[in-house]
Amino acid sequence: MRYTGKKLVAFFLVLFLSVLSGAFALRICPECQRTFNDEVNFCPFDGKKLDAVPAGEIVTLKLNVNPPDAVINIDGKLHNSKDIEIQIGRSRQIEISAEGYKSESLTVSPESCGSLKVAVSLDKIVSESQTSNVNSNKADERDRQMVEIKAGTYLLGSERGNHDERPIRKIETKGFWIDKYEVTCAQYQRFLEDVRKNGHKWCHSTEPKHKDHTPYHTYAWALRFSWVGGQPPRGMLNAPVVLVDWYDAYAYAKWAGKRLPTEDEWEIAAKGGDGRDYPWGNTFSADRCNVGDQPITVGLYPEGASPWGAYDMAGNVSEWTMTTYDPNPRESVIFEGKFGQPIIRGGSWDDTSKACRSSARDVRRSPVYRSTTVGFRCVSDHPPAMLQPGQQ
Repeated sequence: MRYTGKKLVAFFLVLFLSVLSGAFALRICPECQRTFNDEVNFCPFDGKKLDAVPAGEIVTLKLNVNPPDAVINIDGKLHNSKDIEIQIGRSRQIEISAEGYKSESLTVSPESCGSLKVAVSLDKIVSESQTSNVNSNKADERDRQMVEIKAGTYLLGSERGNHDERPIRKIETKGFWIDKYEVTCAQYQRFLEDVRKNGHKWCHSTEPKHKDHTPYHTYAWALRFSWVGGQPPRGMLNAPVVLVDWYDAYAYAKWAGKRLPTEDEWEIAAKGGDGRDYPWGNTFSADRCNVGDQPITVGLYPEGASPWGAYDMAGNVSEWTMTTYDPNPRESVIFEGKFGQPIIRGGSWDDTSKACRSSARDVRRSPVYRSTTVGFRCVSDHPPAMLQPGQQ
């Protein structure tokens, strides 16, 4: 088997792989190649009838985790068992987290039958203050993790896409920097604390009164992503912040010394200038982006990075831009907070291959729209070393 993941410090890992016998245990979609439990008959994403995966192609991954009550997410979905079924030759993204412990992220890709035994123990963080310091340091690091987009002329749009992506157009840019990752809950939490201390001095002049920028929604389907007491949902500190509207994203970007990208800047950063459909090429691959059951830790799909090295520009969460939608992309203008709807780009964990295309631009919403599928990333006209969050 092939295993990739960050180095585990003070860990002893045990992984046992054994071939299942008996009846089929997984089904696979012939269109999108996602796998599902055997009680699912049709793909919920494209409606195709699922095919059975032969038992000889399935292995069981057995995890022995400490602490025993650690939360395990598989491909972004909460998993209640230490046994994980996986088809040989496919990858599973595994996240293990627990309150008071350092979280770990792994990518496991079995290529053949075999066994390797190991047990996983998360490193304990002694105190709440230490936990806060670790998260704050990680957020500080994320602020400065940006990739440079070189000045030049780029081809945007697609003749193979929707009507509002045509015709292909040439766009010039003087160059800029864009966040390597989507803004995480840990990063956003520092902004919220600063707003509570110093007021709304980073906010857009047209934002609604009485906003506090807390990510939330009253609908039942959004409760597990809503923040309570200024704290993000459990286990999601390093996942992209969601349930933020355009005004929230604008204020955060200004607080960080950055700004939201235009839709043209976003597309250039997503696919470069060679006309590709996705950040990695022209063929959709569910193994290169998070199209699962919820947003997950940023940066878990290095093979899906854009030509510039920006992660998760397809899947995970869709992202706000500062451009007002117009069916003719050449007529689009900067959103000023009064007229029009800001464009959302990139596809999300809840989208299909079509919505994840880098040139897809037909999603736009009211600036007060909040969703579990929408977050953002920022751009800067200056090198990240010059930025000082909260000082502008």
